[in-house]
Amino acid sequence: MTSGTPQRSAWAMAAQLKVERDMQCKVDSFRARISQEAEDLVATFFPQKLSELDSRVQELHLQDLSQIRSVPAPVSPGAPDPVGDGPCREGPMLRSNQHLVELIERVKPEIELLRQKCSTVRMWVQLLIPRAEDGNNFGVSIQEDTVDQLWTAESTAASYLRRFSTYYSTRARLVAKMVKYPQVEDYRRTVAEVDENEYLSVLQILLHVRNQYATLHDVILKNIDKIKSPRSSNTDSLY
Repeated sequence: MTSGTPQRSAWAMAAQLKVERDMQCKVDSFRARISQEAEDLVATFFPQKLSELDSRVQELHLQDLSQIRSVPAPVSPGAPDPVGDGPCREGPMLRSNQHLVELIERVKPEIELLRQKCSTVRMWVQLLIPRAEDGNNFGVSIQEDTVDQLWTAESTAASYLRRFSTYYSTRARLVAKMVKYPQVEDYRRTVAEVDENEYLSVLQILLHVRNQYATLHDVILKNIDKIKSPRSSNTDSLY
């Protein structure tokens, strides 16, 4: 029994190594796919998206803000709910600001797209970071800085996606007040101001998305040698 134990252990180890090799093949295939996709994103997709969004931003700068500030005229409500700020039992439904709804629905996919593409490129750079060693880590620090920039872009994009519900809920409360108290002009004016501010905020978000593509494309290309071969030399500097 004792003499057979090492043989069984060898078989077990061989079987284990075979599984590990199979898994390594899958990992290598994943790394190759991510590498190809990420390099295509940086070289082609980022500049294309930059140009596309720049044109869209220029169009939005020419938007007539009087349309954005167009608030439906309040109508006399039906019998109000006896509870303080409750909704009216009767009366027409006031729709959202359609100009802003359409703009937000166009911008949201761009934000999500930036988040997804940054995630892919970040994974690529992360997988290029070599194992830890003493010394000659300047290129590694460039890789880590690039990963941090990509992660910041992702996180900021996620925060933009969460903010739109705040605008809708804020506007809903103001419109409800406007309908309930049509004699108070300030509610109507406040709704117009909220809509204009949201329009300018969405425009700023689109500018930020555009600028992220420009910045990331520029930084990665300037440091591509260090990103792909972090320990080849120690003479360059991070742009």
